[in-house]
Amino acid sequence: MDEHQIDSNRLDVLKELANIGLGNAVTSLSQMLGEEKVDMAVPVANTVPLQDVPDFLGGGEVPVAGIYIQSSGDVRLTILFVLSMDSATNLVSSLMPGVDGELDEMAVSALIEVGNILTASYLNAISMMTNLQLMPSPPEIAVDMAGAIITTIMAEAHMIDDEIVLMKTTLNTVDSEVEGNVLILPDYGELEKIFGLLGIS
Repeated sequence: MDEHQIDSNRLDVLKELANIGLGNAVTSLSQMLGEEKVDMAVPVANTVPLQDVPDFLGGGEVPVAGIYIQSSGDVRLTILFVLSMDSATNLVSSLMPGVDGELDEMAVSALIEVGNILTASYLNAISMMTNLQLMPSPPEIAVDMAGAIITTIMAEAHMIDDEIVLMKTTLNTVDSEVEGNVLILPDYGELEKIFGLLGIS
């Protein structure tokens, strides 16, 4: 990524932003679950070459659920939250006790709401730390093979850089463990604006 390479210092900054954002998300998720205790693991952040992203999500042919938002305003970013189908059904079962986890219309709505909370919380953390005006789009969901979802969203994100930031985290409730991935797909040069405002050269 030449001058736009994300080194360890920049990854640490993105991870710290994730800690802030996901920490706020935990409170909202706990309220969705009837004040049930929710724990979220510290995200593990990596830069991943675009062509390898589906492999990091379990393989290009593996079905996943992806909820994503796009920001407009001072910075254009796409933030994507990806769940394996097992994690998606576990999450639905936690949110809707008595439901067998099938992804019907109500289950999809619940997943969209959770994904919206997570992605918007991260966006809000960036806004809070930089004073940038970031306006999220309504959340969208795609349930498809990992390769197909990533290809479609990357095309919409107008990406030029050949790596993205991928953060893995685990959400634990009383009854289930949900593994998820948060992907940051910036339009060209947009992360540079964020790092500049945070004093990271």
